[in-house]
Amino acid sequence: MTLRRRHPLSEATASLAKQLQRCEAAIALLDRARPINLQAQLARLLAAFKVGTRPKLELEYDPPPRLAEVRQALDALPGVVDTGDTEQRLLLERAEELALEAQLAEYVGQPKFRELAAQRYPIPEQHAELRRAALERLATSQAVGPSERLHASDDERDPDSLFCLISQLISAERLPVRVELDAGLVALAAVAEGVVRVRAGAKMPRSVGRRIALHEVGGHLAPRISGATLGGLFAAAAARASDDEEGRATLLEERAGLLSEERRAELARRYLVATSVREGADFWQSVDVLLASGAEPAPALELACRAHRGGGLGRELVYWSGYQRVKTALAARPELEALQRAGRISLAAAAELLTASVALEDHRNVS
Repeated sequence: MTLRRRHPLSEATASLAKQLQRCEAAIALLDRARPINLQAQLARLLAAFKVGTRPKLELEYDPPPRLAEVRQALDALPGVVDTGDTEQRLLLERAEELALEAQLAEYVGQPKFRELAAQRYPIPEQHAELRRAALERLATSQAVGPSERLHASDDERDPDSLFCLISQLISAERLPVRVELDAGLVALAAVAEGVVRVRAGAKMPRSVGRRIALHEVGGHLAPRISGATLGGLFAAAAARASDDEEGRATLLEERAGLLSEERRAELARRYLVATSVREGADFWQSVDVLLASGAEPAPALELACRAHRGGGLGRELVYWSGYQRVKTALAARPELEALQRAGRISLAAAAELLTASVALEDHRNVS
């Protein structure tokens, strides 16, 4: 299945989308909330934990950006956007999301950050059900020791390293992006404009590397490339598109048989630790939540740092909730996935675009 516009993208919509892309690049929330001393802190915290002490978490960040002009530009858009046009109205919703992310970027490491983060990544309405499912998953999860050979993530000569597995997928799909090593990356891999970053110094089995490569390339990179072709909302992203994109990327793992028992348990733990942040837990209280769920100390400390980065980002909520939401939605309306593949589109935006018949045509010529 391929999707094409029935009518040319209007100049006004294209211009608005490009403006939002520039704003997103300037805001760069996840990069702003990235601790510059994460690995040193993890080593310090683990050493302290082993001797029975619990020092204060002391993550450090680059100086906050000055985004007043970006916020002013975003705030001015309601007066110039044609809200009668579905795609422009959806772009305006994205502008509101970016305005919140701009505020977050300016408050990284400050007390107000957690309050703003709770607006951007709130506890889902289905929290009780999601929490119960997470606890049930962990109750039935069985620890499995390492049985596969570990590969250094940054070994460019090892075809089973994460760097090479991602490079192979990109090459096979002939995607115009590069792969870079980044020792300070919070995640094991992450997609940005024109690049996939891989954390240097990590070790993992080939199966985990394959899963991450599929998640990043199939779930995140491919929609960005397709979205650039369609332009407009597909390139600039709908509000909450990144959240639903995480859900679909995880669903791709499941379809490929790569969503292991350990991975499901990890997703459940991510949800529980992010929930603890939203409920006001401090760093060590979040660590205790993870230890009580069966996590080992080292991964518990790292995951708690992720959830508390910036001062309490809590973005880890979107993985478990997004996976459950997207899986359910696509089972009921599989046609929505074509729009997710075609660009940075949320489930809600996909449903609106199809209902409104906005400039999309299904030629049914690609399986």
